[in-house]
Amino acid sequence: MQEYLNVFIDKEYPTFIDKYTKTQTLQRLNYVTQFCGCDYTKLYSPLFVYTRFHHSIVVAHRTWHFTHNKEETISALLHDVGTPCFAHSIDYVFGDYLNQESSEKNIVEIIKKDKELMNYLKEDEISLEQLNDLTKYPILENKSPKLCTDRLDGVLHSCYIWLHTHELKKIKEVYDDLVVLENEQGKKEIGFQHKKQALQFAYMVKEYAIALQKNEDKYTMKFVSEIVKKAFLKKLISMEDLYTKKESDLVDLFQKHFSSWRVFNESATLIKADNQPTSFYVSLETKKRNVIPLIKTKEGSKRITEEIGKVQEIYNEIDCFKDTKYA
Repeated sequence: MQEYLNVFIDKEYPTFIDKYTKTQTLQRLNYVTQFCGCDYTKLYSPLFVYTRFHHSIVVAHRTWHFTHNKEETISALLHDVGTPCFAHSIDYVFGDYLNQESSEKNIVEIIKKDKELMNYLKEDEISLEQLNDLTKYPILENKSPKLCTDRLDGVLHSCYIWLHTHELKKIKEVYDDLVVLENEQGKKEIGFQHKKQALQFAYMVKEYAIALQKNEDKYTMKFVSEIVKKAFLKKLISMEDLYTKKESDLVDLFQKHFSSWRVFNESATLIKADNQPTSFYVSLETKKRNVIPLIKTKEGSKRITEEIGKVQEIYNEIDCFKDTKYA
């Protein structure tokens, strides 16, 4: 994990974030895995456990790198404090497969409950109103398929930690080429200086976007969501537990009470089919993720699809990908 983080730390280290990482609110994220339950099955083999805490620190350092703005960097550090255990798998509990926005709590409501965190914000002269709408920080948050530091980490950590498609050296090459540009709306957005790195990143986007449309991902998240619902019915856990307890504590409960969870832990193969199975299966349309970054040109910033002809083939593969109907 430290090697991955080191890629994104500036020489001018933002020491002001360190006190925040020790608060109860941020420390809770140390027990929420990033990959929405995929760490608990052998369908995947992450290089190491990557949590929402790690993700938050990485995104904060990247945001500092591109902005050197204290307010936006602290906002980046706090952007995921409303995330429940198992993250987007809980959106599946609500049947929110396409938007995956139902489970995350308002970060201001979470922050208000942490006196230590509130004191630090006061010291840094940051109000709750400044944290209420993160879309005003375009380097941190931007509408898909634009690139921002949060979405950048989704691509890079997926390729390095989760899917093993790119080594850390390639991650660094891509990252080091990024600068702040001006997009079509005249707003700041991170993008690439050179075609080579922009094209490398497009291939990373393909790996990331297709992996999240594969039945392995859909099955894992759906299975976790069904176990959570069963745990609700048996009154083993409450909805609030998802925002207060450690993910590992909930996994221990599942392990104890559900034999199917133990099978899930050991499962290494998914059976895919075009005909409806009789056992537990998934057949879902879920959120499609994509990133089409800017690239710097003599005429100004352009989308990579406008500037590099062959890159359209990559994005066509993303758009056309379909897994089997059932799994």
